[in-house]
Amino acid sequence: MRRALTLMLFLSMLQGALAWAALGGSPSDFGGNTTQIRMAARSLAATSTSSTNSATTTAVYTISQSTLDSGTIVREYTDASGVVFAVSWTGPTLPDLRTLLGAKFTVMTSNAAKRPKAGHSQLAIDQSDVVIVSSGHMRAYSGQAWIPSALPAGFDTTTIE
Repeated sequence: MRRALTLMLFLSMLQGALAWAALGGSPSDFGGNTTQIRMAARSLAATSTSSTNSATTTAVYTISQSTLDSGTIVREYTDASGVVFAVSWTGPTLPDLRTLLGAKFTVMTSNAAKRPKAGHSQLAIDQSDVVIVSSGHMRAYSGQAWIPSALPAGFDTTTIE
């Protein structure tokens, strides 16, 4: 009986872990703690000066916006294949950054551990595999993270909201 309960607990935890993806993976699942989800597809403007005869544009990325129960807004930017290449957050509390950043969470925590603690409410990490910018104080947090090599061609990181 005890083994069966242990196995059931393990499988339920594994199922929850598999449902949550992050930066570099599928869009996140915040465990049903969202009150609103809105999707919008956006196209990038052509960067070349040559004219095209085609009037159709294909969406090269999608923005998923979730409002958590805490009031924090999380945006995930996914490419055409459904992989999250950028995320952002703003609100009164931090979202679950472990869920949102995935494997890049360890990059953030290891860099944060190297900084002096007193008076610092900003963190900026600019590495070849990830860029993370986070700032804030109680009731006002914001941040962005993206994978430079995964950005769609022509994507401007200053447009991340």
